[in-house]
Amino acid sequence: MDTKPVQLRLQAAGHYSGRIDGDFGPLSYGGLFSYAGGAASALTRDLGKAAAEMFPRYAIVAPLRLAHALARWAVETRGFRFMEEDLNYSAKRIVEVWPSRFPTIAAAQPYAGKPQALANKVYGGRYGNDNVNDGWIHRGRGPTQLTFEDNYRQAKALTGIDVVAKPDLVSEPHTGLLVACAYWDARKINAAADRDDVAAVCRLVQGGTGGLAEQKAYLPKLKKVLGA
Repeated sequence: MDTKPVQLRLQAAGHYSGRIDGDFGPLSYGGLFSYAGGAASALTRDLGKAAAEMFPRYAIVAPLRLAHALARWAVETRGFRFMEEDLNYSAKRIVEVWPSRFPTIAAAQPYAGKPQALANKVYGGRYGNDNVNDGWIHRGRGPTQLTFEDNYRQAKALTGIDVVAKPDLVSEPHTGLLVACAYWDARKINAAADRDDVAAVCRLVQGGTGGLAEQKAYLPKLKKVLGA
């Protein structure tokens, strides 16, 4: 990647204040996260620090790979603002997100404003969530919104960090980004990014097409700043 032009474009957009030196480090990566989400924060800064370590390790450095990774993760984190799933939904929103489980407002109403009960309802009893409170314990966290005990166990195997015993670690920028990159690598998502296949990236991260339209909206913006 030709990094100086990227730094110049980030600077022009108000998301980079460092030297234009081609050294794409924590400050530059932090600028990419804040540019993608639209606002700088402690979280985008800390993600930038983690990215300077993680992205080269997992070969997420080519412009297309960066654009696709950040576009998908921006969807999952609501513009790199949240690293933990917000399940404090209204009944109307519950029906919109899980229409097959809650076909009516009346069916959703008992779970409205009750995040723990909702998590156990929608995530319990599958993919390793076998105990009473497992849906809540293994709710979505990190840039990929890692969900279900089976996926937490896989993350532990991939990273060596015991996120099964300490799932809240995935909400922290360093561990969260490490898990996201390891997940990306294990599923060979770089190959889909290299093909510029946004739908495949969505399916490989999310398991379906949830948020695909939003992901498609993020992607051109990121391609432009990265020169992809």
